[in-house]
Amino acid sequence: MAEQQSPFFLRPPSPADLERVLDWMQAPAVYRWFDFGQGRQRLNAVALGVMARSPQYCMRVFGERGDGTALGIVVLAEVQHPFGSASFWVARDPGRRAYRGITEDAARALLMEGFGRLGRRSINAWAVETNHRSLRLLNALGFRPYGVQQACHELDGRLLGRVHFELLAPAPTDSTAP
Repeated sequence: MAEQQSPFFLRPPSPADLERVLDWMQAPAVYRWFDFGQGRQRLNAVALGVMARSPQYCMRVFGERGDGTALGIVVLAEVQHPFGSASFWVARDPGRRAYRGITEDAARALLMEGFGRLGRRSINAWAVETNHRSLRLLNALGFRPYGVQQACHELDGRLLGRVHFELLAPAPTDSTAP
């Protein structure tokens, strides 16, 4: 029986991928949901390039197999943290369509790599309380909310909260069990 090929690709970003990601991450519909530290919502080429080369990040672009063009990025940050944790974020090109569930599929594959090859024991994420798409994605991936940081994200002149989530590594299975 032939092995079924995944309908999506997931790969480390090339320089061309990084340019594409940087381009669509400049759209207000995308950057408004982020905070890359000190309230910085937009990434520049230097910052994105440093992230891509840093051992502190595990960055993958994804898209539909057969197309080859990146339509999203999934990232684990702080992957060398000594306590076995990491932070997760994802972004999609708002102008490209793909099969339903591609972002969840790519995110799930990266999280498996985080818990497997990277040896992370917990991965955290946050989403602005009105970002329903991200909240649905985090819940679908198995993240569990553990708190809300109130009035910390400004959006359209309003202060909104961030819902914080965590995902723990799957428990090891006992190979001696019947």
